[in-house]
Amino acid sequence: MNRAFGVHSMEGVVVVRVGGEIGIKSKPVRRDYELRLLRHLKERLREVPYSEIWRIAGRIYLKTGEPVRASRLISKVFGVSSVSPGIMTTSGLEEIAEVAVSIAGKFVPGTFAVRCRRVGSHSYTSQEAAARVGEAILSARPDLRVDLGSPENELFIEIRDDSAILYTEAVRGPDGFPLGTQDPVVGIIDGAFESAVASWCLMKRGSPVLAAVFGPDGAVGEQTRGNLAILSEWSAGVQLRAVVFPCEEAPPLLKLMLASRYCRKKGLAAVASGMPVPRLDILSELQGKIKDSTLLFPLIALESKILEDWAGLMGIDPESAAKYPKKLDFGDEPEPSYVEEVLKKAFEAPVRGDGSISPL
Repeated sequence: MNRAFGVHSMEGVVVVRVGGEIGIKSKPVRRDYELRLLRHLKERLREVPYSEIWRIAGRIYLKTGEPVRASRLISKVFGVSSVSPGIMTTSGLEEIAEVAVSIAGKFVPGTFAVRCRRVGSHSYTSQEAAARVGEAILSARPDLRVDLGSPENELFIEIRDDSAILYTEAVRGPDGFPLGTQDPVVGIIDGAFESAVASWCLMKRGSPVLAAVFGPDGAVGEQTRGNLAILSEWSAGVQLRAVVFPCEEAPPLLKLMLASRYCRKKGLAAVASGMPVPRLDILSELQGKIKDSTLLFPLIALESKILEDWAGLMGIDPESAAKYPKKLDFGDEPEPSYVEEVLKKAFEAPVRGDGSISPL
């Protein structure tokens, strides 16, 4: 038995499921990724008190008096598949049934199902545990009935050795890899929500993003700050930084050129953008003009439903958010002297949680 699973009474707990792609890595790589993820979770939970945190077999467990709040924060950490706030008790059937009845008190009238999993040696089977809990709930809630197919309420029970965890939901996480497990990239961020989603896609793959932003005298617009705030919220474990390019106007081609030149200067892997590129010949033309670094357009093959789904997961409403025009005018090729002039004035700074950029 793992020491951390010892429990004396009911305690708040969070079940964190590690991203599926991490699980198929080799054992040393998987261990490294999970330890990094553990560090990122601790960073995200700085303001949430907890008594213990530990990992077992592709899962991380957290004992806390604020499981719902902790789950909401953890669900925005890359490398997390899903999170469940719950209650931990002993593995005794009567104790489990007592907690289950308490949880079922919040069920909506209608149907319910009990799903049970066990690890370890017990005097009962998983089916027997589910049946006992179901009986207790039906006795306390005569307005409920069992439906194992499509229930309106579900109770999940995980029994491991001398403890049990009960929960009713799985909060979706982003999956992917923990930030910092892949090479950093430059991400072009402006007012369009697609710019934030494109950088988020690279962060989901484990790449920290240096946000490239543009504005007269280094001042960025409100919508750009909003996108930076969203990315900052998703940057657990790695401080989000921005490189600010002071320029009066920044057509798309100029943005790509400036970001690409800075990318080469910093020795980073690539430049990511959410700008729409409708045809491969346009992509080839852009890459021909911008030879300083690799250009990545991670949204280019995404269906609109996937884009909207990911935006929703990030906390963006794509219906009301600013968008790129479907036919984007990349603009004329800027004078090399102007590009150099802006590059010389560019500066890096940390991004605050509200999306504002800290002064030098």
